[in-house]
Amino acid sequence: MADHDLFIEQLSRTIEPVKRPWQPGWRVVAWIVMALPCGALASLLVHRTFTDWSQTGAAWVILQLFLTFITGALAIRNAFLLSIAGQQSLSWKWFTPLVSLWLAISFANMQLHHHLPVQGSEVGTNCYLFMVVVSVPMMAIVIGYLRRTRTLFPARSLAAAGAGVACMALTLLALCHPTHVSALDFLMHLSATATIILGTMLLGYKWVSLPHH
Repeated sequence: MADHDLFIEQLSRTIEPVKRPWQPGWRVVAWIVMALPCGALASLLVHRTFTDWSQTGAAWVILQLFLTFITGALAIRNAFLLSIAGQQSLSWKWFTPLVSLWLAISFANMQLHHHLPVQGSEVGTNCYLFMVVVSVPMMAIVIGYLRRTRTLFPARSLAAAGAGVACMALTLLALCHPTHVSALDFLMHLSATATIILGTMLLGYKWVSLPHH
């Protein structure tokens, strides 16, 4: 019994106090402050040209940039909320107007600029490559954040996190893309978004799931 008590005493001395995670809102802010600069630095690895804001339709691009940023921040917040028991995440009804408006602007943009000459497959390929490359550090950071608290719903948390990362990749892409969008560009944007979400889920599942005993 004495040995048992001694072991408990030694163990209690080595245990560090548990630090409570920040509130989800502050965690989102901290993630954005870390992730966006890292994504911007990663963009140096790919060929890109900065957006010419004097082009027709620049105002719509700014609106889309705002929409993707807000949607991304809310999606990341949902990922953090899902990782904490008892927290209520936002329903899909919050995201439907934002995504619908972004899609409407994209389709309108394609219709308004359908007369522009096709620039070849290179533009679409660069869009896809740009989004995937800039998402890698942002993906790693959000998985690290989720690993600290773990989650009862790893698939849902990681899907929300991946969607948030994809939105932030679109936000960065808006700064390095012509104001017009071709059908190929749009397809590459959607393909990159799906890749980022699936990649986040596959790479992060092991790290954010609760340990099995």
